[in-house]
Amino acid sequence: MAPIAHLRRFTIALLVALMAIAATVGSAFAAPGPGNQPPANPAGLTRAYREQQTRLKLQDLRLKHAAEFAGKVEALVAKLKAQGKDTAALERALAEYRAAIERARSEWQAAAATLAKHAGFGDDGKVTNADQARATLKDAHGHMEQTHKIAHEAFMALRKAMAEFRKANRGTPELPQPQEP
Repeated sequence: MAPIAHLRRFTIALLVALMAIAATVGSAFAAPGPGNQPPANPAGLTRAYREQQTRLKLQDLRLKHAAEFAGKVEALVAKLKAQGKDTAALERALAEYRAAIERARSEWQAAAATLAKHAGFGDDGKVTNADQARATLKDAHGHMEQTHKIAHEAFMALRKAMAEFRKANRGTPELPQPQEP
């Protein structure tokens, strides 16, 4: 019996040790990292600058689609209103959506202005001053994150209002499915 008892103790001790190691490794991975810090090397900064410019173009396209979607919802609201439906909640949600998209557009313009100045970057997009380049990327990134946050929250609020309207008014024409900006 003694060898089995020793084997059990050894197995338990081994499992405890493995769990302790796993907990240590897990907390190391959960520790705060460098976050969204721009790269330190010039090649990385140049690549990050190009990525931010691409992201800026994509956000512009999404904001344009958001404005088009607002127009579609407005046309449907007018149609529903002509049918005698109570569309006050949808109209409020649409007005809030448009205002939020305008705020997002303002943030987008701030990001575009920051990238257009290209402080720390030459006209060819190459790094001329690493510290200024990092500051430019950090500023542009912050504005673009804010743009995304504002537009996403507006989209979710309008989507919720549309779902509530659909639920309250069964039998009305299907509202267009919103596309996230």
